[in-house]
Amino acid sequence: MPIGRAAQLRQALDEKFSGFLATIGPLSETQWAWPCPREGWPVGYVAHHVGQGIVRPSGWITQALAGDDPFNFEWDVTHDLNARRSQRLGLPAKDETIRYVRVATSNFCDLIGSLSDAQLDLIAFTQMSRKHGFVRRSVEWVAELVMRHVDEHHPSIREALASH
Repeated sequence: MPIGRAAQLRQALDEKFSGFLATIGPLSETQWAWPCPREGWPVGYVAHHVGQGIVRPSGWITQALAGDDPFNFEWDVTHDLNARRSQRLGLPAKDETIRYVRVATSNFCDLIGSLSDAQLDLIAFTQMSRKHGFVRRSVEWVAELVMRHVDEHHPSIREALASH
Protein backbone atom coordinates (compact mmCIF):
# COMPACT_ATOMS: atom_id res chain seq x y z
CA MET A 1 0.00 0.00 0.00
CA PRO A 2 1.49 3.39 -0.96
CA ILE A 3 2.16 5.77 1.89
CA GLY A 4 0.65 9.25 1.89
CA ARG A 5 2.44 12.51 1.21
CA ALA A 6 2.75 13.43 4.88
CA ALA A 7 4.24 10.03 5.76
CA GLN A 8 6.70 10.26 2.85
CA LEU A 9 7.70 13.76 3.87
CA ARG A 10 8.08 12.73 7.51
CA GLN A 11 10.30 9.81 6.48
CA ALA A 12 12.51 12.07 4.36
CA LEU A 13 12.75 14.61 7.19
CA ASP A 14 13.58 11.92 9.72
CA GLU A 15 16.38 10.58 7.51
CA LYS A 16 17.78 14.09 6.94
CA PHE A 17 17.64 14.98 10.63
CA SER A 18 19.08 11.62 11.73
CA GLY A 19 22.10 12.15 9.49
CA PHE A 20 22.63 15.64 10.86
CA LEU A 21 22.35 14.47 14.47
CA ALA A 22 24.74 11.58 13.76
CA THR A 23 27.32 14.17 12.67
CA ILE A 24 26.97 16.58 15.59
CA GLY A 25 26.23 14.11 18.40
CA PRO A 26 29.70 12.62 18.91
CA LEU A 27 31.68 15.86 18.55
CA SER A 28 34.18 16.89 21.20
CA GLU A 29 34.07 20.32 22.80
CA THR A 30 37.12 21.23 20.72
CA GLN A 31 35.42 20.21 17.46
CA TRP A 32 32.29 22.10 18.55
CA ALA A 33 34.31 25.33 18.44
CA TRP A 34 35.98 24.81 15.05
CA PRO A 35 34.95 27.36 12.41
CA CYS A 36 32.76 26.27 9.52
CA PRO A 37 34.21 27.46 6.21
CA ARG A 38 30.96 28.51 4.54
CA GLU A 39 29.43 30.51 7.38
CA GLY A 40 32.47 31.57 9.39
CA TRP A 41 30.57 30.48 12.52
CA PRO A 42 31.69 27.76 14.93
CA VAL A 43 30.30 24.26 14.34
CA GLY A 44 28.18 24.59 17.48
CA TYR A 45 26.56 27.80 16.34
CA VAL A 46 25.85 26.33 12.90
CA ALA A 47 24.20 23.35 14.62
CA HIS A 48 22.07 25.73 16.70
CA HIS A 49 21.25 27.73 13.56
CA VAL A 50 19.99 24.56 11.90
CA GLY A 51 17.76 24.00 14.92
CA GLN A 52 16.43 27.54 14.59
CA GLY A 53 15.82 26.78 10.92
CA ILE A 54 13.42 24.06 12.06
CA VAL A 55 11.69 25.90 14.90
CA ARG A 56 11.01 29.11 12.95
CA PRO A 57 9.29 27.39 9.99
CA SER A 58 7.29 25.29 12.48
CA GLY A 59 5.73 28.56 13.52
CA TRP A 60 4.89 29.43 9.93
CA ILE A 61 3.13 26.09 9.52
CA THR A 62 1.27 26.43 12.80
CA GLN A 63 0.19 29.91 11.71
CA ALA A 64 -1.23 28.52 8.45
CA LEU A 65 -2.97 25.64 10.23
CA ALA A 66 -4.64 28.17 12.55
CA GLY A 67 -6.05 29.99 9.51
CA ASP A 68 -3.83 33.04 9.94
CA ASP A 69 -2.19 34.91 7.08
CA PRO A 70 0.89 33.20 5.65
CA PHE A 71 4.28 34.21 6.97
CA ASN A 72 5.75 36.96 4.78
CA PHE A 73 9.44 36.16 4.40
CA GLU A 74 12.01 38.92 3.93
CA TRP A 75 15.73 38.22 3.53
CA ASP A 76 16.78 41.47 5.23
CA VAL A 77 14.84 40.55 8.36
CA THR A 78 16.27 37.03 8.35
CA HIS A 79 19.87 38.23 7.91
CA ASP A 80 19.38 40.74 10.73
CA LEU A 81 17.90 38.04 12.96
CA ASN A 82 20.84 35.71 12.25
CA ALA A 83 23.37 38.46 12.98
CA ARG A 84 21.71 39.41 16.28
CA ARG A 85 21.42 35.77 17.37
CA SER A 86 25.05 34.96 16.58
CA GLN A 87 26.25 38.03 18.53
CA ARG A 88 23.98 37.29 21.49
CA LEU A 89 24.43 33.53 21.59
CA GLY A 90 28.11 33.11 20.74
CA LEU A 91 29.12 29.46 21.01
CA PRO A 92 26.13 27.61 22.45
CA ALA A 93 26.63 24.76 24.89
CA LYS A 94 27.00 21.45 23.07
CA ASP A 95 24.66 19.27 25.15
CA GLU A 96 21.98 21.95 25.29
CA THR A 97 22.17 22.53 21.53
CA ILE A 98 21.96 18.83 20.71
CA ARG A 99 18.87 18.54 22.95
CA TYR A 100 17.40 21.62 21.23
CA VAL A 101 17.96 20.12 17.77
CA ARG A 102 16.62 16.70 18.85
CA VAL A 103 13.43 18.23 20.26
CA ALA A 104 13.01 20.54 17.24
CA THR A 105 13.45 17.69 14.76
CA SER A 106 11.14 15.34 16.66
CA ASN A 107 8.42 17.97 16.96
CA PHE A 108 8.74 18.94 13.30
CA CYS A 109 8.51 15.32 12.13
CA ASP A 110 5.45 14.77 14.34
CA LEU A 111 3.82 17.93 13.00
CA ILE A 112 4.43 17.11 9.34
CA GLY A 113 3.49 13.45 9.79
CA SER A 114 0.13 14.43 11.27
CA LEU A 115 -1.03 16.53 8.32
CA SER A 116 -3.61 15.74 5.68
CA ASP A 117 -3.02 16.44 1.99
CA ALA A 118 -5.29 19.49 2.30
CA GLN A 119 -3.19 20.80 5.18
CA LEU A 120 0.04 20.21 3.24
CA ASP A 121 -1.46 22.34 0.47
CA LEU A 122 -2.25 25.32 2.73
CA ILE A 123 -0.29 28.47 1.93
CA ALA A 124 2.18 29.07 4.77
CA PHE A 125 4.80 31.34 3.21
CA THR A 126 4.84 34.38 0.95
CA GLN A 127 7.73 36.37 -0.43
CA MET A 128 8.31 39.18 -2.87
CA SER A 129 11.00 37.94 -5.23
CA ARG A 130 12.79 40.03 -7.84
CA LYS A 131 12.99 36.99 -10.08
CA HIS A 132 9.48 35.55 -9.58
CA GLY A 133 7.39 38.43 -8.23
CA PHE A 134 5.04 37.65 -5.35
CA VAL A 135 5.25 33.95 -4.51
CA ARG A 136 3.00 31.85 -2.30
CA ARG A 137 4.28 28.54 -0.96
CA SER A 138 2.56 25.60 0.69
CA VAL A 139 3.17 23.87 4.01
CA GLU A 140 4.73 21.02 2.02
CA TRP A 141 7.14 23.47 0.37
CA VAL A 142 8.09 24.84 3.82
CA ALA A 143 8.92 21.30 5.00
CA GLU A 144 11.08 20.84 1.91
CA LEU A 145 12.72 24.21 2.64
CA VAL A 146 13.70 22.91 6.07
CA MET A 147 15.42 19.94 4.42
CA ARG A 148 17.24 22.27 2.01
CA HIS A 149 18.40 24.37 4.97
CA VAL A 150 19.95 21.27 6.57
CA ASP A 151 21.55 20.46 3.19
CA GLU A 152 23.04 23.97 3.08
CA HIS A 153 24.73 23.76 6.47
CA HIS A 154 25.47 20.08 7.12
CA PRO A 155 28.23 19.92 4.46
CA SER A 156 29.94 22.95 6.01
CA ILE A 157 30.11 21.19 9.37
CA ARG A 158 31.54 18.10 7.69
CA GLU A 159 34.10 20.29 5.87
CA ALA A 160 35.14 21.88 9.18
CA LEU A 161 35.62 18.44 10.71
CA ALA A 162 37.59 17.17 7.72
CA SER A 163 39.91 20.19 7.68
CA HIS A 164 41.38 19.57 11.16
